[in-house]
Amino acid sequence: MSTRQGNILIVTAGVRDLPRLEDLYEAKNTWHFGDKETAPLETLFFKNQAQRLLVYNKDEFNNLLAYSEFANHPSIPVLSNELWLHWLNVRFCIEFPITLLNSIFFNFFICKEGKRDLLKKIILEVFYNEHLVTYMIVVKPPNCPRGQYDAVQAFGKTFYPKFCKVSEQKNLPAVIVIQRKNIMPVLSFRKALPEDNDDIVEMIDSEDPELRREHGDFYIAEHLLNVDGSKRNDKIIIAEFEEEIADNVKGAGLMWLSDSIDIETLATNFHLERLSNLTRYTPGVKHIRAYFDVFSVEHSSTKEFYTKTQMDKIYKMHESKIDQECDGKTEARDVLFGKYKYVYEELRKGIYYMKAHQDKLEIAFDLPPGEHSHNVNKMQYLEKASNGFLLKLFQLHPLVRYEYTYYSLSAMFSAFPDLDYCVTMVPATSSTSPCQRELLRFFLPVAHRPSSSVTESLFVAHRSTLFGELRVQRVERQEVDEIRTMICLKSSNRDTLIDHDDKDYDDYTETVLSVFDGIIADILDNSKTDQSCFTIRCGQSKKHTDCPLVGFLILSPFLNYDDISKVFMMPRDVFSLTHKRGEIVMFRLHPFFQMWCTPILRTVALYENFRELYYIHYFNGISLPNDLMYNMMPVEPRRMKKNLFDYNCSSYKRRGSKVTYSTTVDICTSRMRLFCHNLKPTMHMGGKNSLVIVGFSETCRAFLRTIIFAWNSKDLINFSKYNCLPMVDITVLASPGVVEAAYDCEFSCSSCMNGRDCYIDTGNVNPFVRDTMHRMDVRHWVRFVPGVLKKIRRQEKTLELSDGCNLRYEKLVLMAATRFGFEDKEFKGHPTPLNYITNNNRLDRIIFYHKVRELVDTLESYNVILYGYNLCVYECVNFLVTHGCNAQNITLVKPHIPLGFEDLGDPEVDTLLDPIILEMVADLGVTIHLSTNFSEFILSQDNTLIEQVEFITHPRRRKIQLNCDLFVNYLQNTLRTSMEDVLSDAGIEMYDRRVVVNARYCTNDRNIFSAGKNIIMIPKPNFQYTNTSPQEMAEKLAYELNMIKMVMQSRYSRPYMFTGMLPMGYYITKFVQPKPLLIGQLPVDYSERMTTYSDGDFCRVRLSKKMIVIEILCVTKRPKRFNFLEFFCGKHAMLLNDLRGRYQSGWIDNFLTFFEQPWTELLMHDRFEDLQLKNRRLLLAMLLMSNKDTQNIRSSLELSQRQRLEENVIDFVRTYRKDFTHEFALPEDWGVFNL
Repeated sequence: MSTRQGNILIVTAGVRDLPRLEDLYEAKNTWHFGDKETAPLETLFFKNQAQRLLVYNKDEFNNLLAYSEFANHPSIPVLSNELWLHWLNVRFCIEFPITLLNSIFFNFFICKEGKRDLLKKIILEVFYNEHLVTYMIVVKPPNCPRGQYDAVQAFGKTFYPKFCKVSEQKNLPAVIVIQRKNIMPVLSFRKALPEDNDDIVEMIDSEDPELRREHGDFYIAEHLLNVDGSKRNDKIIIAEFEEEIADNVKGAGLMWLSDSIDIETLATNFHLERLSNLTRYTPGVKHIRAYFDVFSVEHSSTKEFYTKTQMDKIYKMHESKIDQECDGKTEARDVLFGKYKYVYEELRKGIYYMKAHQDKLEIAFDLPPGEHSHNVNKMQYLEKASNGFLLKLFQLHPLVRYEYTYYSLSAMFSAFPDLDYCVTMVPATSSTSPCQRELLRFFLPVAHRPSSSVTESLFVAHRSTLFGELRVQRVERQEVDEIRTMICLKSSNRDTLIDHDDKDYDDYTETVLSVFDGIIADILDNSKTDQSCFTIRCGQSKKHTDCPLVGFLILSPFLNYDDISKVFMMPRDVFSLTHKRGEIVMFRLHPFFQMWCTPILRTVALYENFRELYYIHYFNGISLPNDLMYNMMPVEPRRMKKNLFDYNCSSYKRRGSKVTYSTTVDICTSRMRLFCHNLKPTMHMGGKNSLVIVGFSETCRAFLRTIIFAWNSKDLINFSKYNCLPMVDITVLASPGVVEAAYDCEFSCSSCMNGRDCYIDTGNVNPFVRDTMHRMDVRHWVRFVPGVLKKIRRQEKTLELSDGCNLRYEKLVLMAATRFGFEDKEFKGHPTPLNYITNNNRLDRIIFYHKVRELVDTLESYNVILYGYNLCVYECVNFLVTHGCNAQNITLVKPHIPLGFEDLGDPEVDTLLDPIILEMVADLGVTIHLSTNFSEFILSQDNTLIEQVEFITHPRRRKIQLNCDLFVNYLQNTLRTSMEDVLSDAGIEMYDRRVVVNARYCTNDRNIFSAGKNIIMIPKPNFQYTNTSPQEMAEKLAYELNMIKMVMQSRYSRPYMFTGMLPMGYYITKFVQPKPLLIGQLPVDYSERMTTYSDGDFCRVRLSKKMIVIEILCVTKRPKRFNFLEFFCGKHAMLLNDLRGRYQSGWIDNFLTFFEQPWTELLMHDRFEDLQLKNRRLLLAMLLMSNKDTQNIRSSLELSQRQRLEENVIDFVRTYRKDFTHEFALPEDWGVFNL
């Protein structure tokens, strides 16, 4: 949040500004009012403030001009925060209607002498940012120095205590109230005149010059003069300042309005039921009803996408079709493949997740006086019953702040005092301007109907959003029934907000009501409860309960910060916040008022003296509703998983004797999302680029996470300064069901007791990618379009889908890489056989699971063929034998791979480990064919099934035909044939079935980029870019698209990992460091290998010639996840406590145990890289100094270097001591021991 006025910048202050603030505080030529602290100011930011603003000249960054603090309570230590309103009303005779929401306290201000004019700029800045604030209050303490508050008194009115004499006022406190209307620039609104044409057209040209080219230079004047003779009821209103904002510039903006709304068109193309279809419906008057045939959307229940119960329901629906195709036969094999076709392959169709159905829309509206409901002119009455007006065009002058959008919107409603809704249409083919983005914050988006013929997007604002007076108070017993009614209201877009008489609530609502009853009983009956409930009402009645209820909020202390900080990126625990964090248990608020989230939460936090508010949302189980979840800052999961050692995360359980809501889910392992509101100003963060992505691969998920959290950093500076809300413009085209399966939590494997280790859920991905599904939900910020790409029109910049829909793009990113599969030519032009499996995503694995279960339960004799050469094949063998499939019914076929050196590291392949695992597979009884290549499929008569598979052995070239009931393909692949054809037809350059890109990941079309396993760089770089971390590739792509700002190098340096489960209960984790150089480098096979085997743990570590760890492999039966080994791959052996020297000395008998020793916790700290950078700079400085001092011998230099490095390490441990699980001893600790 920054504002520029000439060379003067007003920004939000943060911890990084402490050095500059200390200089300002210590300066002699300053003036201030309020309590001034003395330097050093380490505890300055421990105090609760709603806003901290500092002012400086952009040409003199280090020289602060002013600093100010604002809060929603006065800085009076003896006064409880929630009692200040009562204190004002009792002590002072204030004539203004001051409330908790419409006021803010100006507690402190300091500036350089001669810069007192900045005081007004600061006051204006707060009024611009806080739309609900009408009164700014300054508390003047008694016996303050003469003239200290004169400057601020000039802007407001001073009130003294009641019943005091004038002679006593000097020694008594006073209150200075500054009104918004007395200090803000006067803005007037009037109808536009034809002579305003030039000013208006020039203003519009700043963001939409196409209107002038299309309609001419005088289109505004022609419209006002009605040159074409049309009957329009439009209003063009312009806003003007009383004073010029620039030379001969007084205009602030314009609004082009119309009260002509086609209700029929809007209601039949958009879901407007919850907005009363934009018509008047007045209780107590006569009404008329109009009916329309429309299409509506029915979403399938997310609770039953892939459960066994749902599969049985689908089978019963298609049982007759299956019997008909079987010609009355009851052979088990025919029924099995009938289920494959009509049950499990249905999961790949979009209609399974979302159905369009014909519906009858009923619109009820007021009947005009004197008319009868049986009159046939219903459509004429419908137009007259419109309760909204249309905003055709809105534009602010380029020199005017975007905050004036709020006042302009208020003027629009004032132009139509009898209408409640403002409607605006935004073209889907153009990106929104900053002015439009600010405007749409006050609007609600409305969903299209499936049959919508309107291409624009519809947004609606309500009068109450701007003019409603909100009130927040503690709950009273009489309000409980109203709250229960609000809980029962459904939040679906298809439902209206009118109260329902239907009492048949769903199971979730019943559960929430039961939990609420327990909580509210505890709040009302238990005086020692630590929970609280607040009601939010809107209205101007004197009695709080006479105003309509628009929301409620339940809070409790947040007691799990330490545990959750182990898995999420959160600031270090500050002692002043230990007991001042609150948790939002339940939060419901009417959509019209959700944009006022920050002042509402700031007010309820004032009552309970909370400094931060958190909300936990579980993917599985019961999460209580929070309508403002996405108005809170999402907390990013840790980017690298640390070793928690023996730390035990507590189970989440809400306290309270009468409260029934509890769960025993372990926080550190459960799937959940965390949101935080630090009560700071809200800042929308994100890139302005518009992207369309094709595919939902690992790289795509890593890219989405990188963009959503582009504002976050290791020091969490933005986390501490703002309530950061991601804002991106990204559309992802993905196959139907892929995204739904990635986030599904209801699927349960009947064979795995712990879903955390189930093959269906693991997916071999690294934690950074996995957490995009387990610790966050990108679906809120990113638009997902289910469909199949048919054609790319590069000239028009559009994508044509197989269902006829079109997507427009500005920048297109191709991320549709696949891991396994054949080219479509192997199917001889026929559709993919029903018993052909490729496990490229979680949807594939879920379908594979159901097909395997049906196969095992239905057939006594069957043959499952696994084909491929990598570690994933062995993981599939383990899955089959542990899920009911007999090992004798499994055939493993491995293609011939020529022997050669391993030039590039690949974690999914291990030639040294492969023979050992093969022996394990053979011991299970699995039939194995080595050096046997696939030849062709022998299909059934209807070409829907694979009956046999033909292979050719190497080198004898003998043909082998195997019967096949299920063929699972793990042969590595890059692109599907259909995608390859689309790219070739579009003229995208391809090579060896890969997309050709340059060093910037750009194809031969400058608007089309590609990343992932499906790319090939030409010219070939001198570093490894294949088999690299998806996170690092995503960061490089985001950097090239100018969507993140960070130091970036072209080479890859992050380890790439593979994790999975092997037969006989073994877990494998492998990290590989990409090669920084290729030319003139030896293959990986020539690196130094160190292996250990102890207690069933096999470990292997590879070292390069420069003593860098380039590979870590561990195979163990311990179920613990060893993701933390990523911290050690790529490090020098000496940094790892002299890894090589200790191994050669025989001091390491188990690498896993070695990497779990306490010293490793230092390397896993978030700021360890900062320590390395500090040491590097120190050594460089000492080396340069030693070159000048020729008499200094080398041994003394090394001794001094070692001493300085040890001092840095000790300072590092001392600074972050509380972050470590282990208690590291420091020199000052020895004094407490009696030796």
